[in-house]
Amino acid sequence: MKKYIIIALLSAATITKAQTTNNAITEHDPAVKAKDAQIKTDIIDPAEQAAPGQAPDWMALTKTITEKYDAVTADRTVTKAKIYFYFGKDWPTFCAAIVHFTQNWELADDYKLLNKNADMILQHSENPGELKEALRWAKAAADSDPANEKYKGTYEALRQKVNP
Repeated sequence: MKKYIIIALLSAATITKAQTTNNAITEHDPAVKAKDAQIKTDIIDPAEQAAPGQAPDWMALTKTITEKYDAVTADRTVTKAKIYFYFGKDWPTFCAAIVHFTQNWELADDYKLLNKNADMILQHSENPGELKEALRWAKAAADSDPANEKYKGTYEALRQKVNP
């Protein structure tokens, strides 16, 4: 029985991924924000301009940024670039990027942003995994401020979509 409890706990730990609590790896840190802006200007924007209307080579961008900075910075900046690039053009790719970004680079207590991202997934995704993750964010936001009607509305709409 003990073995099954341990397996269940480990499974839950790998399925449920929390946002970060480390400001030093997010754009909430002014140094990170400035570095990311510089990377966008120096590396990402030129790559997008070189492929007008087409997606840049995300793998090449990731490799370039990793070599110049590190893998964490590359993942954060390229994922954010994908969010902006695919918004309104390719909802499934946009949603995958916003889920990845929120899971890794958004603060766990930035409830306004968690609710905003959850609402984006609600509006543009049919992927069950993305919807469940957005439901988790919306629940955290709603629990943080039970009187907030916007948070409650996002949570209830996601709950109905996930569990019809």
